[in-house]
Parts: sequence; structure tokens; C-alpha cells
Amino acid sequence: MDNHDKLRLATIGADKETVRKIRDNVALSRVAIVVDEIMEFEKLNDFLVRTLPNIVVVGIRNDISEFDGRVVIRGLKAVRSQAAVLYVVKDDLIDQVPAMYDAGIHNIILESDVATELSRAATIIGGAGNYISRRIFTLIREPNIRSFYAALNGAPLLSPGETTGGQLSLREELVLKLFAFGFSTKEIAAELKISTKTVETYKSRASAKLSLTSRVAIVKYGCNRGWFSVLIN
Repeated sequence: MDNHDKLRLATIGADKETVRKIRDNVALSRVAIVVDEIMEFEKLNDFLVRTLPNIVVVGIRNDISEFDGRVVIRGLKAVRSQAAVLYVVKDDLIDQVPAMYDAGIHNIILESDVATELSRAATIIGGAGNYISRRIFTLIREPNIRSFYAALNGAPLLSPGETTGGQLSLREELVLKLFAFGFSTKEIAAELKISTKTVETYKSRASAKLSLTSRVAIVKYGCNRGWFSVLIN
């Protein structure tokens, strides 16, 4: 693969050992290149313009660096960059990961997983997907529905009349998806700001269109459609 076709990774706040693992991983995978790490006293906007990354890898090693992650997102917006952000969290902070998800920080891998998961995460995120590793997923199996939904569905909701190009409208598919993940009718209604009766209507209509008669059948349908690939990679 030519370097022009590879994802460009820039790093901010990661320690030297983590940066080394990142470089080794992408060198072996050949799906990306590490263009640079931010220099001391370099302004964030200047760094982003200089490196033109597809993905910014932000090291979160303490509460302060979690704040740095938010600064990076604002910086990307300021320079109108479409780059995604991948957070590498120190293993000592693993208990804080659910709270990070609630706060809107997604696409997380642990430092100890960089050597094995970095290229996979970069490929998914670089393709406009959302990455959740197996280890992280086990921590947020019953997350706040708003943060979980944000990870599953990055695009804003469209109107119920708009279709996905298949048998279901977007709302029907979304309701079925959340139902497959185990959320209750009440939780789905609260998230989508519709009544529980409307949720049941969407679910019944979608199930009828697809001839799905049970939750198991819905889950199997979701597996075939790739719904769960965003969760367990």
C-alpha cells in the first residue's frame, strides 16, 4: 500500500512507550503511518495543520489529559478537520471508562492493548466507524443509553419518513437495533423522545416487515446486518 493511501496518525499526550507501540503496530499492519507527535510548546492548531492527520491519538493518563481530549476535539473543529480521535487510556484509569463514555469520550483502547488493537481500531475509525474493544465493552454493558446511542449512531436522527434504502425506515431500524441490544421500550422512548406506544408501533411494524417473531430472531437479523460489529471487534 502506498503511503498516500494510508491513514495518517498524529499523537498527542501519549508517553514514549505508547508512541513506540503505536509506531510498531502501524508499521506491521501497513494500514497507517505515524506522521508525528506534537512538539513541546507547539500550538494545537498549528500541529493539526502541519500533520493533516486522519486520526489523532490522544493519550489519557490522568484527569487533566482527559480534558486535553476535549481540547483536541475543539481544535479539530477550529481548523475544519474531519479527523477522528482515538483515545488511549492508561490501564490504571480503567474504572473511569464508563464515566468517560457518559461524558461523550468514545473510541477508547487501553494502553496495554495498543500492540494488538491499534491497527484494527484505526481502520474502523478511519472508515467513519465507531470502535469499542471487547475489554471496554464489558465495562459498559449497561451504560447510560444516551452515551451508548451516541457511540452506535454518530449521525443525527433523520425523520421517520426517510428510509435506509431497504425495507425499514430509519426510525424502524433504530428502534429494532436498540431493542436487539436489550434496551427497554421505556428507555428507547426516552432517548428518541417519542411515546412508548410509538416505540411498540415501530417495533411491530419492523418485525412484521422482516417476519421476525422474537427477540432472538431480531438479534440474529442484527448479526447478519453487522449491528454488533460496532461493539465487539
